[in-house]
Amino acid sequence: MRNTLSELGALHLIRPTAGAAPHAWAAWHERRALVLDALAADGSTLAATSAAAAHRKAAELREGAGGAPARPRPPGAPSPRTGA
Repeated sequence: MRNTLSELGALHLIRPTAGAAPHAWAAWHERRALVLDALAADGSTLAATSAAAAHRKAAELREGAGGAPARPRPPGAPSPRTGA
C-alpha cells in the first residue's frame, strides 16, 4: 500500500494545468482511477468510490461531454454544478 500512496501523491505533482486539453485530463483521471482501484483492492471503500468517479470523469472527457476543470475536486467534495 505504501507504493500506491506514494504514486497517488506523485500523481498530484503531474496534474495537467487549467488550460490543458481534455484528452490530457482524461489520461490523468484514468491514471488516478487505476491508483485508487489499487487502494480499493486493499479494502478502502472511499478509494473504490473515488476510483469510479475518476473513471467516469475520464470517459466524459474522452467523449467531449465535459470540460477540463481548473482543478479536480477532492474525493467527497460537492460538485460545483450539482452541489451533490
